[in-house]
Order: sequence, then C-alpha cells, then structure tokens
Amino acid sequence: MPNPDSNRPGEGRLPDPDSLFPADEVGPAAGTTADDRQRPSRKFIFSRALRTKGFKAAGETTDRLHTFLLNEPEYVLLTSCHKGYESFAVLFDSSATWDIPGTANLVAVHVVRDPMWRTFDFDTAALPMVGLAQQWLVARGCPPEAIVLPPERASQPADQQSAALETHLRTSPGRYTLLDHYTDDGGPFESWAMLRDTHPDSAGTPVRIFIELAVIGAGTYTLREGGFADEDAAQEWLDERPGPLPPALRTSRPGAASRPAVPPPPGASGPRR
Repeated sequence: MPNPDSNRPGEGRLPDPDSLFPADEVGPAAGTTADDRQRPSRKFIFSRALRTKGFKAAGETTDRLHTFLLNEPEYVLLTSCHKGYESFAVLFDSSATWDIPGTANLVAVHVVRDPMWRTFDFDTAALPMVGLAQQWLVARGCPPEAIVLPPERASQPADQQSAALETHLRTSPGRYTLLDHYTDDGGPFESWAMLRDTHPDSAGTPVRIFIELAVIGAGTYTLREGGFADEDAAQEWLDERPGPLPPALRTSRPGAASRPAVPPPPGASGPRR
C-alpha cells in the first residue's frame, strides 16, 4: 500500500495500471508444431485474463468468486479489454450444455480492482449471444470497439447484416430489456433472445426477437431481427415458426422504408467458439 506521508518522488501515488500487468495476458498454446505454438491459447485463467494476480477478492466477493471458479476449466476466453483498474471479458462456458435446457453459454465478466487495498470486486452475467454480452460490458464502461471478438479466437459474422446487427446491440446499452432467451446446442444449434426495445422508433413493434445461428465448419454465424407488437405474438412465432421473421419496423419516422421480412438464417449452429 502506498505511503501517503512519504516525501520520496513517486511514493504516495497510485501506480499506472498498465505498468503492473503484462500487455499480453494470453500465453502461447501448447502444441506439437511451430504454428500451434504461435497460436494464442484460449484457456481461461481468471487471475491472468482479468489481472487479479496479487489482489484479493473483497468481502462477499470471495464466495461469489469461489462459485464462479468451480467452472473455470470449462471457460474459454473469447475477448477481453482493460481500462485503468477495470477489466472486461466475454467467455464461452462449455458446461452450460449440461445445465438446465436453454441455459445461455456466454458469460460477460466485469472486474474492478482497488490498487490501494489490493482487492477486487467482480460481476458476471450469462447471456445468449455475443452482442448482448458486449452490450452488458459497454453499459459498465467498456469501450465498444475494444470488446469485439478477434478473428483468431472466435467465429465471425457471416454477412454484413449480421455484423451490423451485432454492432447495433453492442453499442446500444440501456436501450433493450431482456425478457426471455433460449440456447439450444442439440443441433441445429440456435440462440434466441426476446427483447423490449425502448427506443421511440420501435413503438409499433417494441418486442424484438434476435436469432443467432452458427455454421461450425465455416466458423461463421448469422444474426437476424424480427419485430412484434407484444410478447404473446413474439412467443407464438417462436413456438410455431410459421414463416419468416416479421420485419422490425421503425414507425416514428414517416416515409422511412422498413426492412423486408427475412427468413430464419440457414445452417446449423452451436458453440461457435
């Protein structure tokens, strides 16, 4: 702990966080070839990925940390970001497949370190798709551009529409309320989320369904959005799948063209990470 009474230069000041932690938290992957050894490891180690080495969990955080780390071997680090004494990460939780059917398999993690007391606190959220995990982190101060999934660690959007929708979700903290979600990894794998859109432009169809499907072999996934007048209509569509997702209308701008209805994205999906 710094000594605030010291007269020596530099003492009594909080250190620069970037000087305390290595720039590269991901060590080289074990492998039998030079290429394998050069690929970044996706193995998740909490203290390394979230820069808590030398820090202790504060107060009630200790119990939550113990519960969270029970699944540490099952987590895969997809992306992380560090800003001062805060760290943000998106993880894939492979143990979700053995949980209650429909359990989300993505985990967003936010860590706040206290350099004076060498303690940290953290919070987590299990969410069904990358854009929502990113949105949760952005709402807690993570720069949106810093939490994008890098191509070398995770699958990527299959088309421009998917990329645009994911960017929209990532950069819209506070706009949506998550009403329900389901992740099916039994093949074809699919994740969907039912959201309430609070933006005035969506007044006519405030309940939104986002559906994400990944093509494992291609390393890509598609994301589509549909709009509904209420939760009952959205749930009925999910239960019956009578046809294409209805268009997500923007009703508060007269003359604005709405997007056409789009079919559910083709192909199987699953743990894209």
